[in-house]
Amino acid sequence: MIERFVFCVIAIVLVVWENDAFAQQEELPVDSNAVVTNSLWDNWYAQVGVDMWLQNPYGTNFKNVFPNGKSYGVDVAVGKWFTPGFGMRAKLTLENTFLQSDHAKWIHHQKGYFTVVEDFQFDILNLFGDYKPDRKYTLIVFPRAGAFVELKNGVGSPILGLGIGNVFRLNDKWSLYADVSYQATNSVIGSATDTGSGSNGYFDISVGVQMNLGKQGFHKVSDKVEHSKDAVILNNSLWDNWFIQAGLGMSLLNRYGENFAHVFPNGKTFGINLGMGKWITPGVGIRGGLNWQNGIVGNSYYSWMDTKGQPGSNHDGGGWVAAYADLFLNLHNLFGAYDRDRVWEAIVFPRAGLNSNFEYSTASPIAGIGTEQTFKLNDRLKLFADVAYQFTPNEFVQGEVVSHHSGSTGWFDINVGVQYDLGLNTWYKPGEERINDSRLTVQSSHNWPRFAVNTLASVGVAYIGKSTLKAMIKEERPDHSDNKSFPSGHAAMAFAAARSIDKEFRKNCIWIPIAGYVAATAVGIERVANKHHHWYDVVAGAAVGVGSAELTWWLSDKMFGKGSNIAVGSSGNTVDVAVRW
Repeated sequence: MIERFVFCVIAIVLVVWENDAFAQQEELPVDSNAVVTNSLWDNWYAQVGVDMWLQNPYGTNFKNVFPNGKSYGVDVAVGKWFTPGFGMRAKLTLENTFLQSDHAKWIHHQKGYFTVVEDFQFDILNLFGDYKPDRKYTLIVFPRAGAFVELKNGVGSPILGLGIGNVFRLNDKWSLYADVSYQATNSVIGSATDTGSGSNGYFDISVGVQMNLGKQGFHKVSDKVEHSKDAVILNNSLWDNWFIQAGLGMSLLNRYGENFAHVFPNGKTFGINLGMGKWITPGVGIRGGLNWQNGIVGNSYYSWMDTKGQPGSNHDGGGWVAAYADLFLNLHNLFGAYDRDRVWEAIVFPRAGLNSNFEYSTASPIAGIGTEQTFKLNDRLKLFADVAYQFTPNEFVQGEVVSHHSGSTGWFDINVGVQYDLGLNTWYKPGEERINDSRLTVQSSHNWPRFAVNTLASVGVAYIGKSTLKAMIKEERPDHSDNKSFPSGHAAMAFAAARSIDKEFRKNCIWIPIAGYVAATAVGIERVANKHHHWYDVVAGAAVGVGSAELTWWLSDKMFGKGSNIAVGSSGNTVDVAVRW
């Protein structure tokens, strides 16, 4: 029996070794549609044109658009193609200003209005077909997000829309373009006529001239061209480079006209978030997200979203959901050379989407901007932390039509969680074709079991320490609820965890311990703002937490040494554990 077991183990080892040896000779697959992109500064263009709007305020019959909702404007835009199938365009439109229309009855038109939008462009012919550099025309579909602003009073509202366009190439420098889109904005348009509270829609029809800026076009892998240092081969497949995310989040809602210092505790909520995204190039990606606040994870402090007939009471109607899309811009890969072995990455993103308030069954557009940090554990698994600031119209919070002069409500959205790549990245640098993509690994320098045990022990020691001091000192809380104010237990345990994270990750990425300390500090501020502690209770709690972590890690080093007695590694598909006795 033992002999059979040993034979099976030897056979498995030989098979794995043989597969590895064979895999090292395996060439990365190159899609027949693969192209090479050279630089961030290539494939830019500018557009100048005229447009016509057909406005349709909430509650009106669309047949009345002519002539009441008709207006004219001029627009300018600048854009870039990141791949043959995906690009971005920023567009500014001045409506009813230089080209005034007496027909526009449905909005203030004494000074006109303008929009600033971002279009995410998908070239259908190149996305689902073969890239042809000499193609004369394109078929472009674009989701749109931005802001609408009246020049008369400065009132603004988010914009969400969808459009389709076409570009006809005259020569290598000049093209003609035409596109039509439909977008929705909030009650800014309706506010001029009191036609209703819901969303207001309008068609935007634009035509004009496009001028290419600098070097244009992408190269086939087979083309013998000189590549820049940041050139990357893109398989250009719609199905590659997807990832999913799951985590916990906290929102800090700041109603219009309120002092931000009052966010604690009135505007604080907790929730869960899910996300799914795709990297289109190493520098540009898209993520769709869903954030459910004050639903599964309830919050008895939250009072700024009034329930029906009970102003100031806790919002208990199921919370609210934000569904949004983020445009990911990886700063390392966008402005530098792509490095597949990079462990941590910095990302910024604009955001657009919709809020749905379950209490009132209302939906409102949102727009925002944020940043994210990811830390690579292995080829598939990452940790992520992001923070965004976004705004939405006030009627989302108040559940009723509000004056268009009342502005918007903003909030911070803070999330942490885990990211899993559904497949290994399929791009690589020219000259690196002979790489075994299925065996690429990140050699982790972290002893994860040791880190987990030390962190839990640090928090445990902090808990014992704060409990002992509370029992000895017996100081009354500021809200007079009990005599357990000194020191702050929440601050003690938060700073114990933050210090433990600092000791493990400082050498790899300074932003990870900084995020830990920021989160721990936020916990302390929240405890003071809620009148559960004095400021010196929090300071004392932080000292207890840091001291507990230092003591725990020192004892761990004395008992087990700093070496890796237990080491954990991963190839992305398996987890390997090694124990040194």
